[in-house]
Amino acid sequence: MNPRKRSVVWTFLLLAACICRTSWCAQQGTSVWVSFSAVKVSRVYQLSTSGRELIKETRQFTARSKDGSLFVYDAANYDPSSKDKHVGMLLDAATGKFFRIDFGHQRVQVLRTPGPDVPLPLRPTTGEDYKAAPPERSLGSKMINGVLCIGWKAVAGGPQYPGGEMWVAPSLNYEPVEGETLDETHHTLIKMDLEEIQIGRGSDHPELFRIPDGFQMVE
Repeated sequence: MNPRKRSVVWTFLLLAACICRTSWCAQQGTSVWVSFSAVKVSRVYQLSTSGRELIKETRQFTARSKDGSLFVYDAANYDPSSKDKHVGMLLDAATGKFFRIDFGHQRVQVLRTPGPDVPLPLRPTTGEDYKAAPPERSLGSKMINGVLCIGWKAVAGGPQYPGGEMWVAPSLNYEPVEGETLDETHHTLIKMDLEEIQIGRGSDHPELFRIPDGFQMVE
């Protein structure tokens, strides 16, 4: 897989991990959702004996509403008046459904529907899945982009999946803020950062968290 494809795959894997974590741990959540907006930055580095070289970078506007719905836009800035039409991903907290919204072609596709064991509406995790991790996997805590985060080493899934690390913010309902992993060749580092975090600003654009009127639903 070439570096560009790895970058795209890593970005959506991180988003999927966040979504799955929200769904799987929903029954454990008792706190309230924290609204925020941020820019999710994915970077791909080529590693060599002389250091690392940035070969790919993507930026995505990300926002969460006060009811827990999550929106990810494939551009760094969300501008509803822009002539450039992009694609957005929406996790609707009320239904648990995961949508792909094509603003250019005015189409909507359901990518995932929750199983019968997922309580609705989705509730935030209290971090029990992270607290249950073995102590030797803990990386402690540190400030990242203005929020306090706690880190864990990711479990490797075999020689082709060397693992990495993930940092989450308890104050943002354990949202991933920083993560990195090596690819299967160990020559490429793939890194994700949540930047420009603004707590309480996720609901500035309520239209982000609903399907636009007149859009066609496709298979």
